[in-house]
Amino acid sequence: MPLLINILFFTGLFYTLQYFVAEFDAWFLTHLPTWLQWLSSAIWVLFFISFFLVFIYAFVAVANIIAAPFNNLLAEKVEGYLTGKLPPQRTMLEDLKDIPRTIGRQLGIILYFVPRALIFLTLFFIPVVNLVAAPLWFLFSAWFIAMQYVYFPTDNHRLPMQQVRAWLGKRKWPALGLGSCILLAMMIPGVNLVTMPAAVAAATKFWVEENK
Repeated sequence: MPLLINILFFTGLFYTLQYFVAEFDAWFLTHLPTWLQWLSSAIWVLFFISFFLVFIYAFVAVANIIAAPFNNLLAEKVEGYLTGKLPPQRTMLEDLKDIPRTIGRQLGIILYFVPRALIFLTLFFIPVVNLVAAPLWFLFSAWFIAMQYVYFPTDNHRLPMQQVRAWLGKRKWPALGLGSCILLAMMIPGVNLVTMPAAVAAATKFWVEENK
């Protein structure tokens, strides 16, 4: 289910944005002199680059909200496979009642991300400082991605978000390694379609091994 949601959401987002870019490109070409027609190609290059480098963050946030209940279930099954111990089984009614809390937890992650992302965005407009902001932005993104996916297995144990962040804070470098790998996979066309469920499984394995 996470894989299906990922593919449908990513494909839908891509073709929707592509439609609007094509409409703009057609209008833009009618107002360009012949010697500037090459700007049409530049628009499409900019679209593809921005889609995989910028929209990926919005995509991950929204897709994780939609798939959160399924990702929790996937993390539960992966943990059971790795440890041989299944958590206390819940009824379908209990799982349905738990959906609002799971989605609310993902919204809380976004509220954590947005103000910090705005600070980085401001730094990008400051000369010289923006040279340092770029690598810091990557590290913060990797940290955020690791935190976002580790939340799934820890949520199955009902750990508060503050406790999860403190747990990750004691494992900064392994967490950054996990987040960096997931982030790079999300930027590769085709691979990003299967990244979400793989990231949930990887984060669960990380949680199990580091929590022994």
